[in-house]
Amino acid sequence: MNQNRRRPSNTIEVNFLARWLVLVFMIGLAGLFFVYLKNQQHSIGDQTRGIESELREAEALNASLDAKITGMTSRGALQRRLEEGYLKLEGIRDTAIARITPAQPAEPDGVLRTASHDPDSRFDTEASPRTMNR
Repeated sequence: MNQNRRRPSNTIEVNFLARWLVLVFMIGLAGLFFVYLKNQQHSIGDQTRGIESELREAEALNASLDAKITGMTSRGALQRRLEEGYLKLEGIRDTAIARITPAQPAEPDGVLRTASHDPDSRFDTEASPRTMNR
């Protein structure tokens, strides 16, 4: 036998092993990130359900209070309180009434004019040119 022959050895390819280790590591990180996101999703869902239940309770309370206010301000309830003497009505004084007089026409022809640039208007349009240019 020839003694110069190499002995058979089991070689490990470092390139191949490193690629697989990096790939497994990346897949593991992606899995951990996925689990983290799912946990966040569940916790936010629990918070949302809690807030929605509080909102439903607040809406129910609001509806009951609205019905109570409607019942307390109805004509029958107010009439009953008036008869009990709980409420007192006073007449409106003449000094507290605002009376609006009808508009008066600005011209004898009966037309109301609020702003006019007509040359026939009764205002003096012959102002000095110095005043008109300002």
